[in-house]
Amino acid sequence: MSIVTLISLILLMAAFVYFKIGDLFSPWMLTAGIWAAILFLFQFEQGLLDPLSNQFFISLWIWVPILSLSSILTYHVLPKVSNEQLASVREMTFNPRMFNLLFTLSVIFTPVYLYQILKVVTMFDTTDLLYNIRIYAIYGNQDFGILKYLQILNQALYIVAIWRYPKTPLWQVLMLVFCNLLCTLAIMEKGIMFNVIFITLFVLYKKGHIRIRTIGLTGILIILAFFAINSMREIQSEDTGQETTFLDFFAIYILSPAVAFGKVTENLSTQFGSRSFEFFYAVFSKLGLGRFEVEQKLQEFVWVPLPTNVYTVFQPFYQDFQYKGIAFFALIYGLITGYLYRLFHNGSTLGRCLYTYISVLLILQFYQENLILSTSMFIQLTFFLFLVTQQYINITIRHG
Repeated sequence: MSIVTLISLILLMAAFVYFKIGDLFSPWMLTAGIWAAILFLFQFEQGLLDPLSNQFFISLWIWVPILSLSSILTYHVLPKVSNEQLASVREMTFNPRMFNLLFTLSVIFTPVYLYQILKVVTMFDTTDLLYNIRIYAIYGNQDFGILKYLQILNQALYIVAIWRYPKTPLWQVLMLVFCNLLCTLAIMEKGIMFNVIFITLFVLYKKGHIRIRTIGLTGILIILAFFAINSMREIQSEDTGQETTFLDFFAIYILSPAVAFGKVTENLSTQFGSRSFEFFYAVFSKLGLGRFEVEQKLQEFVWVPLPTNVYTVFQPFYQDFQYKGIAFFALIYGLITGYLYRLFHNGSTLGRCLYTYISVLLILQFYQENLILSTSMFIQLTFFLFLVTQQYINITIRHG
């Protein structure tokens, strides 16, 4: 069945290319492409993982066509400008004062954020420091006030800076890379730097500075670099003394989520959409609007037979609503991504920046859900990008 699905996805991509429906970074091409790549890699995993389940294949057959068709229809139904090619690369609107203000705050407070975490972690144990930072990021109380917004602020500033480069000075671009690196060290999470790297590749490709071949080679280097980071924060088992090999790492982080999804079962919570609408229940609880169950972000591990706790983009929707949930949220994804892709091609500065970020989430759909469950971060990103990309922000105070 995997061969049939793989061939179907490849034919779907070929049809998109033949009829010139978008480019390689359109929502439908990214979706079909990433799943075709995952299924292709499964042909070489040599029995290291359990077989893919029918639950996964059914979900894939629901997700890809609905997301692709809804994003295509949304993109083509919405009004377009007369010259899309010129609009998509035209000069961005920009608020230099706001950008420089937020940039200055980032440069000052990002090291403070890392220092606060190191101060807490080193109070208990200085050995295995990187591993302990990761444990603290997962289980510790990281209530550092406004400092917690630095992770998304740095990414928002970097998106604007790399799009405006070379008008944005190189030293500012590099300083934002450094600030994002500090945030990566602060939580020992590879995702932030993955975002920075892919955002860079996306922008350079859209500007015509690199080709797909360069992106592919960079992807291989990213996997090797992340394997090195994982090895740095890993503690050897006291019982076996075994370390994670590169093949294990590749299987765990690239292929295991699809296998692990086959072990996902329906959520037994009586709360409607307990996991899919986690953000809203958390907000309602903080506002005192009721007592709601807020799901933990950290997932339980399963063995496939390697240990993993990520279950592809399908997981929360299947847990709450099974296959109809996957169909519904595929439609939501298609509407959102198709709308932002249209804004991108119409020359909207905010749309261009938001779709740059969304494209990363589409790449990572084989790994876990990063849009609906991270609504808070997406709202923060939109807010920061709005501040930086609006040339004039007027505040009018009326006297009664």
